[in-house]
Amino acid sequence: MFPRWDIATRLFHWSLIIAVLLSWVSQQEDYIQVHIYSGYGVLVLVGFRILWGLMGSVHSRFSNFLRSPTSVWQYLRGEAPKQVGHNPVGGWSVILILFLLLAQVVTGLFNTDELIYSGPLHHLLEPVWADRAGEWHEWLFCIFCAVIAVHILAVAYHQLVRKHDLMGPMLHGGQDGSAAPSPLWLALIIVALVAGALALGLSFVPAPE
Repeated sequence: MFPRWDIATRLFHWSLIIAVLLSWVSQQEDYIQVHIYSGYGVLVLVGFRILWGLMGSVHSRFSNFLRSPTSVWQYLRGEAPKQVGHNPVGGWSVILILFLLLAQVVTGLFNTDELIYSGPLHHLLEPVWADRAGEWHEWLFCIFCAVIAVHILAVAYHQLVRKHDLMGPMLHGGQDGSAAPSPLWLALIIVALVAGALALGLSFVPAPE
């Protein structure tokens, strides 16, 4: 048998948790540079996961776990067949979390309070739009926290009530996969390319006047 979750997907999952927590703590403690670089880290991880969802291991691909609204409804009614990997609701929650994190980071890049924090791209916007980016940045984080709370409750429900081990495979991979995982070196190349593209893009940003 093959692992359900390849090592790249597992490393992404736990690295993203660390990066998001670091972003939150650094913001609370006004460690601005740490907050900026942890935000870059989140952006690189999200970029990696989007590409890994297109070319990664079978169970990590979007085509494997994104289902139609009918399938989602059948799952909620308990009529959907059991499948390896994300269930129909969990699959769409992955997309929602990635979208929220991407929007969170992008608004952070343009956000400024004109006092303590200034995102690296804030000077490219008119002040009124930079202010709005800051407002959206805060609101998006509140929405993200709500989604994560539901996600944790759902995992706890499956783990404790329905006796579906979701935590274990995210730690050791599981042994119920249907195909060999994509190699770790491919994931590392994708991460390096995404990080390099981000660094290159930022290098072309004109300096504030």
